[in-house]
Amino acid sequence: MASRTFRIQGAAGIKPAFRTAYDLVTGLMRDAGTGYELVLRPLKSKRSIDQNKRYWALLLELSDIAWVEGRQYSKDAWHEHFKREFIGIEELPGGGQIGISTAKLSVEEFGNYMTRIEQWSAEQGWPLMAEEDA
Repeated sequence: MASRTFRIQGAAGIKPAFRTAYDLVTGLMRDAGTGYELVLRPLKSKRSIDQNKRYWALLLELSDIAWVEGRQYSKDAWHEHFKREFIGIEELPGGGQIGISTAKLSVEEFGNYMTRIEQWSAEQGWPLMAEEDA
């Protein structure tokens, strides 16, 4: 069985989450007869909606102004490039690779990630969000 995650964001969610986990593990133990581990940890905050909007605006702007070896790339291509460059690479079955998902980043980590993209872009001669700073 793959691991399961139950997110609890308020007092009202405690009982339903534990009831669902209880029902799940009861059935699994009956079928498999093995033990399971229950881990509680603070909920990792994800990036905000405003961060996400700003991130895609950065990539869209870059896709409009950046030329690499005579060609322009889409915001999706830049997204994949920066994941690989600044977060890392995940191996795929069959030997392929993909950039590690930005969804795994906390709010602070995602902010730092965007700062690295802006610094990299400025170093290449493509300052981003210049109107925002004016």
